Amino acid sequence: MKSKTMNKLLLSAFVSLLLLPSCDTIKTIKMINDGEVEQKEFNVTIPFEYRLGLIVLKVTISGEEYDFLLDTGAPNVLSEKLAQKLELDNITEQNVGDSQGESDDLGFTTIEKLSIGGIHFLNTGAAIADLSLSKDVACLKVDGLVGSNLMKRAIWKFDYQNQLITITSSLDSLNLPISTQKVSFSTEFVTKRPLLNIKLNDVKEKKITIDLGSNGDIILSKDTYDALMEKHSSIAQARSYGSAASGLYGMGEIDSSYITHYVKVPNVSFGDISLENTIVMFTDKTSSTIGTDFFKNYDLVMNWFTKEMLLVEKEKYDNSTLSTLGFVHSNQENRLIVSKLYENNKSLELGDQILTINDVNYAELSEGQWCDILENELSEKEKEEISIRILRDGKELSYTLKKIDLL
Repeated sequence: MKSKTMNKLLLSAFVSLLLLPSCDTIKTIKMINDGEVEQKEFNVTIPFEYRLGLIVLKVTISGEEYDFLLDTGAPNVLSEKLAQKLELDNITEQNVGDSQGESDDLGFTTIEKLSIGGIHFLNTGAAIADLSLSKDVACLKVDGLVGSNLMKRAIWKFDYQNQLITITSSLDSLNLPISTQKVSFSTEFVTKRPLLNIKLNDVKEKKITIDLGSNGDIILSKDTYDALMEKHSSIAQARSYGSAASGLYGMGEIDSSYITHYVKVPNVSFGDISLENTIVMFTDKTSSTIGTDFFKNYDLVMNWFTKEMLLVEKEKYDNSTLSTLGFVHSNQENRLIVSKLYENNKSLELGDQILTINDVNYAELSEGQWCDILENELSEKEKEEISIRILRDGKELSYTLKKIDLL
């Protein structure tokens, strides 16, 4: 069995509206929920591109084509640059939070027509955000996000293996096999992001976001971890401390008290899906989500009309092992910094600046170099052993790190 490393920096552009009673709130809710599809019947298949393990597709606005990230965990978003180009002003403002618990006031506007594969989505609401605030989101090089408030107007099939998306008004047109597995979901009130309930052995957690804007696996809450350990304290687990996840507003804070638990859960189930000996991450800060590292193993259909997720297995999902070199890095003010440490680490400390890895120089980290690191998943691509040189308290130190199986 091939060991799965867990050194990847997790990216989630997941955003949620933090609603307070006001006239602007009522306007925002109406704007996000408005919209329609111009065609009554449609069925198109378009290609998509992988960027950082996420789906990027082409959209057309005002006769020009743009790259958008597809994100079921968010409403539509336009970059500030694109909104200015389209001369779209803020109609309302609303406080918006990201996956790392950070929040800010964002403007909201209406896009008169946004087309995907010749399907015209009319009068759909969108937030306007600075997509350069997160160095990781900036590496996606997208002009906006296609979110759930638009996606709810159609049925979407994702063929991850062939990198194709089918957008249709009819489920029958997809000719799904008898072996298709079904998972019911509910939707969040405003943005209509899809939410499912999950069961870990005999412990449940509700309202997990089906998040195609996250390149992670299954990430759940600290409360669920506590409940699971109370009943099943002998389950195999490991842990790390520090933060290496990024949201719309950037990296989470590097905090040694921020603990992530990795638990090999004997049975994980939701709907018709049942997984054995699956490693689940539990945190006390990021949102509970299931991301593309899980869904890429299936042909996935999202149907907001019936509130069902349909999955056709293409590859066996296997997240039963955890091997690591002991650290995760992040970009902090254009320096490559150790931002998360696993319990097998005996050498590094949080905040160490990485100068070289296997003699590759990272002392002055450029934007392009950081994006290459993310795209190539630097730590995961390395062999079983690496040499690393770091700067700590003004002193340069060198270590040899060996990959260790923690679970």
